[in-house]
Amino acid sequence: MFMSLPHHLSGAQPTGIHPGEPVAQFEIGAYRNFVYLILDWDSKKAAMLDPQSNLGPVLQSLATHGFELVAILLTHTHFDHIAGLPELSLLAPQIPVYVHPFDLHRIDPRLNQNLRLTSLQEGQTISIGSLTTQALHTPGHSAGECCYFLSTSPPYLFTGDTIFIRDCGRTDLSSGSDTEMFASIQKIKTLPPETVILPGHHYKKECASTLQTELRESPPFQCKTVAELSQLP
Repeated sequence: MFMSLPHHLSGAQPTGIHPGEPVAQFEIGAYRNFVYLILDWDSKKAAMLDPQSNLGPVLQSLATHGFELVAILLTHTHFDHIAGLPELSLLAPQIPVYVHPFDLHRIDPRLNQNLRLTSLQEGQTISIGSLTTQALHTPGHSAGECCYFLSTSPPYLFTGDTIFIRDCGRTDLSSGSDTEMFASIQKIKTLPPETVILPGHHYKKECASTLQTELRESPPFQCKTVAELSQLP
């Protein structure tokens, strides 16, 4: 059965916050980073994922809809996914920033004076109002890379630079690994096929995909061995 995307994520451009929807998507910067919000409309609590710099449109949208930012979730700590932390440290002091310990070394320790850097482990759950997201440790692009699984209907997976639409993240940077990337892809394959895949960058025409589609169309998902994954362009 074909599984369609939520309407606000089915186009070629991010459309921000939509009333009642638990996920909002924004595109920021020259690297075409996606910044995401997890939104609990009952409590008006929100979490932000991978804050790029120049967060004005994201913060304005939160204010317009009356949301309180209560957590920051990092998929990993390459500069383009954490450039907004200094801004947030001034606007939302003492807000917890969840990050896997293997990626903590890239964050300026001085930020810990205002933010609460919080170590994240495999399987850990984080509550945003009545919503719960679970961290999945998915190394390969970076040793501390994590995806976040939001168990709504449909469920969502925020994949950072682990999974892109019809592709996966590069493994040739410091602490990258083909072997770990292959294992992470196998882990993601076990999630429900209707899971909405939300990548860290807008590298394809689409803004989102489903796991069902990626299982069928993505070359990394077709690989049966680490060697096959290593040979992909």
